[in-house]
Amino acid sequence: MKHFTCFLILLLLSSTLCAQSIFQGKGKVGFVSDAPLELIKAETEALVGVVNQATMNFAFKVNITTFDGFNSALQKEHFNEHYLETKKFPDATFLGKILLEEVCESGCEVKAVCKGKFKIHGVTQIVTIPMLYSFKEDTLFISGEFVILLADYNIKIPRIVQAKISPEIKVNVEIEMMKQ
Repeated sequence: MKHFTCFLILLLLSSTLCAQSIFQGKGKVGFVSDAPLELIKAETEALVGVVNQATMNFAFKVNITTFDGFNSALQKEHFNEHYLETKKFPDATFLGKILLEEVCESGCEVKAVCKGKFKIHGVTQIVTIPMLYSFKEDTLFISGEFVILLADYNIKIPRIVQAKISPEIKVNVEIEMMKQ
C-alpha cells in the first residue's frame, strides 16, 4: 500500500508539468480458477487506476474483499480468510509502464504490453500483461488478461482441496479512465 501511495503521489506531481496527460478511472477485474473438480469465478468493479499518458506510467489497485461470485458464501469466506488472508493483505496493486506497439493518438486502438510490479498476498512479482489500449478524445480504455501462479505469491492450497482450486489463476482487467 505504501508503494502504491508513493507511486500515485509521484504520478500526480508529474501532472504539474503535463496537466493534460493524467487519466483516472474505475474498472473491473475478474478471475477464474479452472480445476479438475470445480470452476470458480469471481469479479469486482472496485478497481481504481491512473495513467500518466506523457510517461505511460500506470497504476491500479483493488480491495480483494470486494470480489463477488464464487460458488458459495463459504467459498468466499475461505478465499478471504485462509488463502489470500485479506485482513493482513487487503489489496492487490500494480505499478508499471505501458509499452505501445505503435503510436496511439485520439481515435486509436492498439495492442500494448504493460510491464511492472504486481503485488498480492504481500508478495511482489514482475509481470507482463498483454493488453488492448484504446484512446478516444478524453477517454482511455485498457483491457488485458494474465495468469498468476499461486505458488509465486505464497498462496498455499491444502491438499484436500487441490483438485478444486487451480494452481494457475486467469485474471482479466478492464478499466476506463477519463482525462483529469
